[in-house]
Amino acid sequence: MKYPLFVALILTIITVSFGVNLEDVYSWKYIDYRWAYEGQKEEMLNSSQYNPNSCVLYDVDRSEDGRIFVTAVTEEGVPASLMTVSTEIGPGGPLLEPYPNWSWYSVNDDCDGIISVYRISIKCNYLFVLDCGKIGEEAVCPPKLLIFDLGLNYLIKRITIPDDIASNENGTGLLVTPLAYVRDCNNINDATVFMSDIEGYGLAIYNENLGFCRIESDFMKPTNPNFTIEGQSFYLEDGILGLAIIDEDLFYSPLAGNQIYKMNMCNKQKCSELNKSEADNLTQLAGILSGQTAAIASEQCAIFFSNIPDTSILCQDATKEFISANTELIVNDSTKLQFASGMKVVNHGKTLMTLTNRFQRVITNTLNLNETNFRILTMDIEEIRKETSCFASCNNDHDKPGQPGQPGHPEYPRQPWYPGYPEKPRYPEHPKYPGQPPYPGQPRYPEPPKYPGHPGYPEHPGYPRYPGYPEHPGHRHDRPWYYDKPWYYDKYDEDNKYHL
Repeated sequence: MKYPLFVALILTIITVSFGVNLEDVYSWKYIDYRWAYEGQKEEMLNSSQYNPNSCVLYDVDRSEDGRIFVTAVTEEGVPASLMTVSTEIGPGGPLLEPYPNWSWYSVNDDCDGIISVYRISIKCNYLFVLDCGKIGEEAVCPPKLLIFDLGLNYLIKRITIPDDIASNENGTGLLVTPLAYVRDCNNINDATVFMSDIEGYGLAIYNENLGFCRIESDFMKPTNPNFTIEGQSFYLEDGILGLAIIDEDLFYSPLAGNQIYKMNMCNKQKCSELNKSEADNLTQLAGILSGQTAAIASEQCAIFFSNIPDTSILCQDATKEFISANTELIVNDSTKLQFASGMKVVNHGKTLMTLTNRFQRVITNTLNLNETNFRILTMDIEEIRKETSCFASCNNDHDKPGQPGQPGHPEYPRQPWYPGYPEKPRYPEHPKYPGQPPYPGQPRYPEPPKYPGHPGYPEHPGYPRYPGYPEHPGHRHDRPWYYDKPWYYDKYDEDNKYHL
């Protein structure tokens, strides 16, 4: 009789969920891809372009159509950095599909493609991709911000980030976390993107109308670089990482620290004029945490964060004082919640999604590919609302259609559509390319180049014909062939605003 009771006691200690269910959505022992053609995997294994030990997932987000996006930082052995989770299952877990496709991940250091992505942000069904431009520690391309329309799967903007914005005055910098703030989903050009610099201890800000600026503060620096997770310890001096927005306040937290700070976003209009001491004066200490946190997220007045040493997820009503009495434990799981690296509120404010990656095993080179190492987990926001007081100060009319506080109301532009709200405009079909709508305000698509001997399927110099072309695996056949080529933006679209 004692043995079963002892086992039950151990299980109770390992998993505590206070009425909120922690659901497993996906899990991986190691990362594998949907390859473009037969033999590609073997080629990349033999050339060291693919090594399962090097592929580590860092962030997650969900589009309106249900696609799950994940990121893997580019090191030697990581062939693609931004992927969607496919329905195909391999020995290591679900296979990942490079986004937009394999042609964006060139071994020739093509700066028009995607180099390396730590984290992403999806708002109003637009995907904001922050490409740090580094492979390992080597900077091979300037950092850039890419914006994709996920409803149409088109790249609408490519913005190169200046060196003095991407790094501090000593030239140190690594942009990792983008957070898009969109007041009006019909005017995505007015979006403001906040980008955390984890090594240069700063915050880069971009708005098309205001341009770039950079804020540095002593509060963005690491204060607690010693980590311990499930008995494994490591040292990491990473600064500002987690970003979240509640009302007009931007909340941020250094990874190597146990504080969350906030700054009024209205100050972004004069951020280029702020020195470090002025930025410090405009920053408020929101609260002291019980342990380090990586990603943070928000919904209405509630803020979500993790306790890395305790392998737990917590929440707090952000309108109240950040003290232990107001901080509530949502779930604790010493197996599933080892380093919550990515965290987002998705599905129109209904779901809290978390990605964990056992980072202590990664940084100490003790990753075991026979064990489950990466997980995507979800929790129901309504359950959290009922089981905690983290939403106590939020608007109580959040369920009433058309009311302020309802997900989708114009006053809450992060969730743009609700019943009765005008439909998102769809673009007219292009007259020459059925199914390819023109971008509003831009010239019509140009004719593809003509090369004798290739009637109907012209080739670009430097791209040899594939066997069986045009049926090349990995290419979308419902689009003109040249939209898959990164070089298209150089030769045919100097404004970088044509679609894929």
